[in-house]
Amino acid sequence: MAYKVGFLLSLIFIVELFVLAGDLLAVQVIYTNLDAVSITAGEIISRKGGITQEVIDLVEEEAGATITAVGDNSPLFGAAFRYRIAKDYDPFLLPSDNLEIAVTRSVVIGYYT
Repeated sequence: MAYKVGFLLSLIFIVELFVLAGDLLAVQVIYTNLDAVSITAGEIISRKGGITQEVIDLVEEEAGATITAVGDNSPLFGAAFRYRIAKDYDPFLLPSDNLEIAVTRSVVIGYYT
């Protein structure tokens, strides 16, 4: 009888472990998606000279995230331009009300690969 009670109590910890693993997996998927979108957005930013409505729409459509400039909003040709793409995530178990997952990248304006 005692092993059944022990088994039932251990199931509580196993369920919490699976929920935590699900949170970590979801955060990793969101980060990977943001990273992929940041590469495409970086190419467009480099060609257009800054964040345009095309880039904002791309980031919103592909990742459901927002893009903001970090630092100077109007860089010169050949200057480095930093931008940040962020998305909010509401975790199941992690001890936070809301997590902001973000990537910060930089591109050179006018440099084509």
